[in-house]
Amino acid sequence: MAQGVGKGNTNNPNGRPKGKPNKVTVETREAFKKLVEDNTDKFQGWLDEIAKTNPSKAFELLTNLSEYVLPKLSRTELTGDLKVESTVNAAKYTDEQLKQISDIRKLNDEK
Repeated sequence: MAQGVGKGNTNNPNGRPKGKPNKVTVETREAFKKLVEDNTDKFQGWLDEIAKTNPSKAFELLTNLSEYVLPKLSRTELTGDLKVESTVNAAKYTDEQLKQISDIRKLNDEK
């Protein structure tokens, strides 16, 4: 007779929290990070050697390696009105230019 719980059932109904990597993933990342940290000088030497003949390849290797150490950046979409505050150094402009700046600001404030 089979032991354990049936298919689709678990002894831990809550399971691992969403987004939390499993233990092996965490250990692998930590080991790779340590490998990179312990060999920084060697990596620099290797990249310098590769860059002598193929700078683009050296840059590609560096960016590929960085994915394992640095978090990836995500895009952020701005929505709605964007209000920008600015100051103007009046000494730098003529009276006519200051009048134009003032008119532009008034138009923007009306929007």
